[in-house]
Amino acid sequence: MTPDITATLIFHREAALAIPALDSFQLMVDAARAHGLIVQTQAMLDRPDPATAHIIGTCTDRLDRVEEFDFGDLGLTRNAGVQRADGRFLAFFDGDDLWGSDWLHAAHANAIAAEQPDDAVWHPAWLYYFAESDFDRHVTGITPHPEAKSFTASQQASTDLDFDRRLLALDNLWTANVFASRALHLRFPYSAVDPACGFGIEDWSWNIATVMAGIQHRIVPETVHLIRQKDTGSLGTRNAAEGLLPHLPPGLFWPSDQATHGQAPYDQDPGDQDPGDQDPGDQDRV
Repeated sequence: MTPDITATLIFHREAALAIPALDSFQLMVDAARAHGLIVQTQAMLDRPDPATAHIIGTCTDRLDRVEEFDFGDLGLTRNAGVQRADGRFLAFFDGDDLWGSDWLHAAHANAIAAEQPDDAVWHPAWLYYFAESDFDRHVTGITPHPEAKSFTASQQASTDLDFDRRLLALDNLWTANVFASRALHLRFPYSAVDPACGFGIEDWSWNIATVMAGIQHRIVPETVHLIRQKDTGSLGTRNAAEGLLPHLPPGLFWPSDQATHGQAPYDQDPGDQDPGDQDPGDQDRV
């Protein structure tokens, strides 16, 4: 029987941090199965260090598949996970993060709802960036400790009226913790990093490519992705050090349809409207 979901963990050099990630992953999978879903689980290891490989190797009873690769590339590792997945929907997880236990079954319920498009991409509503160094930075009031690094943030749907896709040129608007159909992932494979040309950041590039193709990015209410902030070994830090940028396709700033959600064309200031084009009924009356 075809699984409802294939949940894929991506590992590199997480070492001991993989242990709480595996526990959080198991709680999430158990909750989805308790809701009657068939969940396939797999771990993709890309050039893992010995500690990470050993830890994952001792947890094969939790995982339906474990495979090791020599890509040195997160996007290609994700693509390998797509190819090996059997589920109708796919969910990807970084091997040092944590997740709300309701994420898989809540995302699936939203994805199969009758009023939702088949090819939407789903994201958690909330993000909690946490740093272990904050363990002794407690406060008794509402003002955070001045040296605290942990914080919360929310994610926005691309269907919101105030969503502006041009912001994707400045920052990645969604995390890599996505839930979408396998068919969509086959249609939009992740791009490989190209340091010589300065392109990388596979999930940011993927988000741009799907938005540009008209794919809706939607939010699953009351769900959370807990993201570990690391002082060293972070892919984000490495990408910044190497000066990598996402692939920016033509039309991101000046799309062919120009206006979305009733907004003025991106290259037109609303104040530049010809008064002759204004409906007299829209004028202020004194």
